[in-house]
Amino acid sequence: MTRNGDRPDLLVVGGGVIGLSVARDVARRGLRVTVLDRDEPGRGASWAAAGMLSPLAEAHASRPFLEFGLASLRMYGDWVRELESEVGESVEYRECGKLLLAFTRSGSARLDEQERLARRYSVSASRAEPEWLRREDPDLARSVRGALLVEEDYRVDNRLLVRALEGGARRARVEIRAGTAVREIRIQGDRALGVILEDGSSLDAGTILVAAGAWSGRLEGLSRTVPIRPVRGQMLSLAPEQLPSRRMLEAEEGYLVPRDDGRLLVGGTMEEVGFRPGNTVRGIRELLESAIHLVPSLESAPIVDFWSGFRPASIDGHPILGPDPEVRDLFVATGHYRNGILLAPLTARTMGAVITGETEASLPPEFLPSRLLAHEGSGGAS
Repeated sequence: MTRNGDRPDLLVVGGGVIGLSVARDVARRGLRVTVLDRDEPGRGASWAAAGMLSPLAEAHASRPFLEFGLASLRMYGDWVRELESEVGESVEYRECGKLLLAFTRSGSARLDEQERLARRYSVSASRAEPEWLRREDPDLARSVRGALLVEEDYRVDNRLLVRALEGGARRARVEIRAGTAVREIRIQGDRALGVILEDGSSLDAGTILVAAGAWSGRLEGLSRTVPIRPVRGQMLSLAPEQLPSRRMLEAEEGYLVPRDDGRLLVGGTMEEVGFRPGNTVRGIRELLESAIHLVPSLESAPIVDFWSGFRPASIDGHPILGPDPEVRDLFVATGHYRNGILLAPLTARTMGAVITGETEASLPPEFLPSRLLAHEGSGGAS
């Protein structure tokens, strides 16, 4: 990749955790990088997340995702320590573990499946009997039938993380332009040349990375729409007198994530409503009911805040990572759904290497954009 005047070597469309992570990585490899974000960097799905780093619970027996997620998790500590050193701030990375709880027969079957996966992939996890739970976390509901303690489940404060990534990217001399919405990828022949903004102006670039999360499917100019749809997620936070557990808690109907400042995050709904923003009575009710079901004493906890965001979901559930199969100098990093925070370190490293021409072999074939050619015309944001 060669430099050309003031034109950036890489133009990243989207300044969430994925866009910022890849931008920082590529800039540290010596290239000139510009990030464009339609809002403030990191204020989309990255801001609305809970910060759980949970590859096992999210895998659903998908080998490519689980292997990629575990590899990303196992590089997380070094990745965030380096980032914290750069910016001089903590991102509240905690290797706290998670309790997967079962209240029903189907919930117990899920624990069995998760335990088998843990053994197969050498993940530290063990069954926790109700008696142990009552000694360890006495505020848990008495109706718990069983639990799996997954020790390789961690958490990070996602909002602190995106702020740190923005700072780290700027220190690597990444130019970040907030409030700059991209309307179209400008393509001539089989090569991407730049972007056209919503105001009609254009920007040239040596290479373009689409990392616009749920909005990736709305970009014009491509021969094929990026098959991404938004899935709304609602969340809220509580301020209990004391946290019910130092670990994360998860059951079929929801999850609880503690914060160091004593807040407890409650999540999260999954709603196919297109780009309809905001919270609803039904969504908040579901969250509160799930929290009280897990920990009955939370019914007296004050509600601190509530919010929503749009997760970027692909048509087959896997991220879309790698070079566009038909357009040169165009790359994609989107479709991380509920796992952008978890997958950020490995996505940054692998995409950084691919974009700079170091390798293409490190990306799972199940993640490559070329796999989607068979789905042409069937995707896109709703």
